[in-house]
Amino acid sequence: MPRRALLFAAVLLAASAAAVSGFHLGGDESGLVRGVLAALRERAEAEDAARFAVAHYNKNQGAALEFTRVLKSKRQVVTGTLHDLILEAADAGKKSVYRAKVWVKPWEDFKSVVEFRLVGDSESEPEPSVASDVSSGQAIAKLSLEADIVQEEARLHTIENDGLSGDFTSSS
Repeated sequence: MPRRALLFAAVLLAASAAAVSGFHLGGDESGLVRGVLAALRERAEAEDAARFAVAHYNKNQGAALEFTRVLKSKRQVVTGTLHDLILEAADAGKKSVYRAKVWVKPWEDFKSVVEFRLVGDSESEPEPSVASDVSSGQAIAKLSLEADIVQEEARLHTIENDGLSGDFTSSS
């Protein structure tokens, strides 16, 4: 048995024994559980909003984008929730990055796409590090997209208190 697997098994056994004997971390673990559950719920809400935005775009533009994943999400509580999303979607197999803003009021069964636009190609999505075999052109494209996202986020922070515009396209 490799050393890492043996260590993992020992930690798992110790944690199981502690749980059976009533050992706890000295705090209120229910707060930790609530936090994890809230994070999972927020992730599911962001993905639902992103799927809605892609479907709305497809319906209005006659497109055939396929939702892939949420890359980044923020939420702002207004009268409802405004989800500010960076998402990845594929069009005929080519993945691209989009920015979407979706306003949701669940008690009214209301969802509206406030914004949906192309940000760039997924292949030029920023990564934590650039591999040594990446050509300089690809590295520049990755850094350029990262700079565009940072610039857009800075712009959003300067206008985040301006409120929502009145030209929403609503759909239930």
